[in-house]
Amino acid sequence: MTQASKLRLSLFLTVLCFSSFSYATDKFDRRNFQTKASFELAVDKSSHLTLGKSRIQSQSAFVSLAHGLPGNSDGLEIVFLKKPITEATLADVLNNEAEQLKKSDYATLVLFLDKQHKVWQVNLSYVIPGTTVTRTIAWKPDDLKKYFSTVTFDGQRVILKSKGNYSDAPSDPESIRFTWGVDLNLPVIREINR
Repeated sequence: MTQASKLRLSLFLTVLCFSSFSYATDKFDRRNFQTKASFELAVDKSSHLTLGKSRIQSQSAFVSLAHGLPGNSDGLEIVFLKKPITEATLADVLNNEAEQLKKSDYATLVLFLDKQHKVWQVNLSYVIPGTTVTRTIAWKPDDLKKYFSTVTFDGQRVILKSKGNYSDAPSDPESIRFTWGVDLNLPVIREINR
């Protein structure tokens, strides 16, 4: 290969790299991650959790289509973050499941789906420093209808409006209460296998 050919190839690859970088930069749209949601945890009785109330007010969220959930199910994992997702943190979200952003408070809703994309169970995880609580908050038909009947999923985008509450039975050794308010319309940004 001649020196001139090497120079042309090098120039071509440099332009290609910058074009690819520019294309990826142009594709970031913060509206694909912006949402407002609130979650509250009240711990009334526990041998290892701190008693009292705490709250997570999210600024952003991202949606993953998850395969291989318990029961060999598919579902939507929606992670709600206190911090905004930016162009600089997008790689962390896509490649590391938002490991850096999850160093702060966050909540996750997992919506288990049947073959027709109807929700048949919902789990909520609530994470703040020193406390992680996960519960199945809806599985009974009445609760699903009351809290999650307006979920729309077309294979690419999720629309969810839900406001509700969940309480452990008073006789349980742990007694916690969740309340939540979610209003989102976001694309699914990735698929994962669990």
